[in-house]
Amino acid sequence: MAVELLSDVTVGEYLVERGVFPASDGIRVRELGGGVSNIVLSVRRGELRVVVKQALPRLRVADEWLAKRERAITEGEALRLVEQITPGSVPRVLDIDEVACALTITEAPEDWQPWKDHLLAGDADPKVARRLGELLAAWHGATSNDEAIERAFEGQEAFDQLRVDPYYRTVSRRRPELARAVETFIQRMNATRTCLVHGDYSPKNVLVGEGICVLDFEVTHYGDPAFDIAFMLNHLLLKRLHVPGASDGIEQCARDFWDAYRSATAPELLPNLSYVLGHVGCLMVARVDGKSPAEYLRDTEREGARAVGTELLLGPPDTLDEALGVVGRAAA
Repeated sequence: MAVELLSDVTVGEYLVERGVFPASDGIRVRELGGGVSNIVLSVRRGELRVVVKQALPRLRVADEWLAKRERAITEGEALRLVEQITPGSVPRVLDIDEVACALTITEAPEDWQPWKDHLLAGDADPKVARRLGELLAAWHGATSNDEAIERAFEGQEAFDQLRVDPYYRTVSRRRPELARAVETFIQRMNATRTCLVHGDYSPKNVLVGEGICVLDFEVTHYGDPAFDIAFMLNHLLLKRLHVPGASDGIEQCARDFWDAYRSATAPELLPNLSYVLGHVGCLMVARVDGKSPAEYLRDTEREGARAVGTELLLGPPDTLDEALGVVGRAAA
């Protein structure tokens, strides 16, 4: 059947035709949240539970935000590669549909929840952060300076459309006093081709239960490892502003994430922390003034994020504790 955009009505027959399900009877479908850039459907038949993701050409946000739909194919290929490096840490790929730009993967157990939800509720487990640092270091290290992997993931169009433009360039346009500093980080990041980069390494894309499962590899590319580190740290620092009652735990998560990554990474591959924290600053400003503002921040917290981000971007410190101190002062 010719598929345009999948729905709860059409996805059952689609999965039968793709050979994922043997028949369409008894299928139950539920639309999952978080589908800003994709149609995301949970589909079950008996004991088989899958998730179908189909890339949207225009994201569901207030500003116009377009992105190539072939990113779904890239995500499937990245998941297969990462599964080889750290088995069990990502969903298993069942089908990649290059025509419909759709991906079918295994679904995590029902009682697994996004780490973001735990953090927002004040439950900050440093063991999760440490494991995420270890996983990221393993992916970066295993793919570093690999010409075959670089060729397979050399395209950066989706990363530019979904990260560089809506975050970095939008900040430049809306905060012209920061444009020169932002452009410096863009140029260095674009010139760096070191390893496989997830591109969306954040608590919302981490499911926690009896283990950890990392999702959403749609902007994966071969590039600058500093971005992945900064992306996670940015989210942790924003949670630190939003959940003051869990400040100690969230700060420890940030430290343990960075320490685990640093400990597992060869010195020649380890990004300079000041450079990473400059990216954190830009990303913090972007979650206020960019195309994808953090929905949970209150007005005073947005002002705090804007101030912290500006300080880190224009004068990135040399240590994580210094950056955490900047956040602490803004939250006081």
